[in-house]
Amino acid sequence: MARIAGAKGLQGALRLELLTDWPEGLAVGARLYLDGEADAHTVTGLEAGGRSTVVLLEGVATRDQAARLLGRYLEVESRTLPDGAYFWHQIQGLRVTDPHGGELGTVTEVFRAGENEVYVITGADGAELLVPALRSVVREIDLAAGRMVVDYAAEEVR
Repeated sequence: MARIAGAKGLQGALRLELLTDWPEGLAVGARLYLDGEADAHTVTGLEAGGRSTVVLLEGVATRDQAARLLGRYLEVESRTLPDGAYFWHQIQGLRVTDPHGGELGTVTEVFRAGENEVYVITGADGAELLVPALRSVVREIDLAAGRMVVDYAAEEVR
């Protein structure tokens, strides 16, 4: 849902970089998970509409506690996505080929650049390709086969 961008104030408030298409899910009372943790934290306060979204989480009460969370991700329970939409963790690790079956590498990272997502494809030689997550470029995603087909010349993506 969001990446923690920093601390705000002395009471443990967290400045967020929102990474979700459903920001309405971020509300007082919402239950959020810090990446890698099994126990949820309840949102006890929220400031939205300013330069950045700021939340207060149950269990984070000081600036020092908030600062230690810098760079961590806040996650929510999975929701059902429409056909053709995927969670980032489903995309990471897919083997990527061109339309003719030529190996391009593996998706090693997904990030947002403005309004679009970008897939980082790392080749066997360690070279990285940056591929925009556009239907005109990403021709097929087959989660069951662990494969993505990209119709984009490698020289144009570098």
